[in-house]
Amino acid sequence: MERCPNCSARWDGGSACRRCDMALEDLIAVEQAAERSLANGIAHLAIADVHAASRDLARALGLQRTPFAEQLLGFVRRLEQEPADSDHVIQQLSPPSDEKSTTRGVRRLAAAVLRALTPRANRSPGR
Repeated sequence: MERCPNCSARWDGGSACRRCDMALEDLIAVEQAAERSLANGIAHLAIADVHAASRDLARALGLQRTPFAEQLLGFVRRLEQEPADSDHVIQQLSPPSDEKSTTRGVRRLAAAVLRALTPRANRSPGR
C-alpha cells in the first residue's frame, strides 16, 4: 500500500493513516495474504503442480488484483487447457532438483516464466 484509500495520504508504514486516522490493519493483512497466495502459486508452478498454482493465483487475484498475477494466472490456465503442451512448458520451467533452492535456479525459473509470458510477436528473432 502506498497511499491511504480514504484520503490518499502517503502511507508511512503505520497501522493507521497519519492524516485521517483510518485503521489500515485489515487492508494490510489482505495485501499480505495476497502476496503469500501469489508466492504459493509461483512455488506450485515451479514444482509443476498446475492445478494448485491456478487455485493460489485465483485466490491472490480475489484479494488484490495486479497485472503480474493476472498474466501469470492466464498463463497457468492455458497450461491447464492444453495438457499436451503443458508437460513440455513445465519441464522448461522446472529447475533441476539440485537447483531448486539456489539463486541460479530461481533466476532460471524467472527467466523461463518471462519467456513463456512474452507474446511471440514481441520476442526478438534470437529467442
